[in-house]
Amino acid sequence: RASLTANFPFYNIVKKEDNKFDIEVALAGYDKKDIAVEYADNILSIKSVKEVKSDKEKDGVIHQGIAKRSFTKAFTVSDDVEIKGAELKHGLLKISLEKIIPEGKKPKTIAIK
Repeated sequence: RASLTANFPFYNIVKKEDNKFDIEVALAGYDKKDIAVEYADNILSIKSVKEVKSDKEKDGVIHQGIAKRSFTKAFTVSDDVEIKGAELKHGLLKISLEKIIPEGKKPKTIAIK
């Protein structure tokens, strides 16, 4: 059980294009107001800010199988990666990232004379 909690929430890292990636985090039952996404010192942090209700305040829930626990998930982000945005849709938080390649490091074709 401890290892399951340590891995929560579950996530995917998806390559969209050569320099574009998404981090997808499964957050069923969470709303935008329940989540904070922060970026500082090359660390992208996703945290729950939801107040966990006591057993008496569960709004008629008889069995709670959908986790609504507190969590913090952190990702180390390279200096050359920009966070482009975040969207929560259908229980999936998607954070878009783009690796920025300076003009001097981009491949270019040299014309032969």
